[in-house]
Amino acid sequence: MARSKKPMSRRTELRFGREIQEQYDRGASWARIADDYDMSPSKVKRLAKTYRDDCDRRAHQNQMTLFG
Repeated sequence: MARSKKPMSRRTELRFGREIQEQYDRGASWARIADDYDMSPSKVKRLAKTYRDDCDRRAHQNQMTLFG
């Protein structure tokens, strides 16, 4: 019976997401990044999106603190 992998913590997802997003911003393709991390391209994209969404959420939260 195959064991499923332990789910990633939120902190780990954000760390991987940041690294993945930085590589993509430098011009690496999703397929290449997925190969580097030994993950599926959809998981790589999901982690990068999780990181971007977290950045947007924090930026919005900081604006609310600044102007609120």
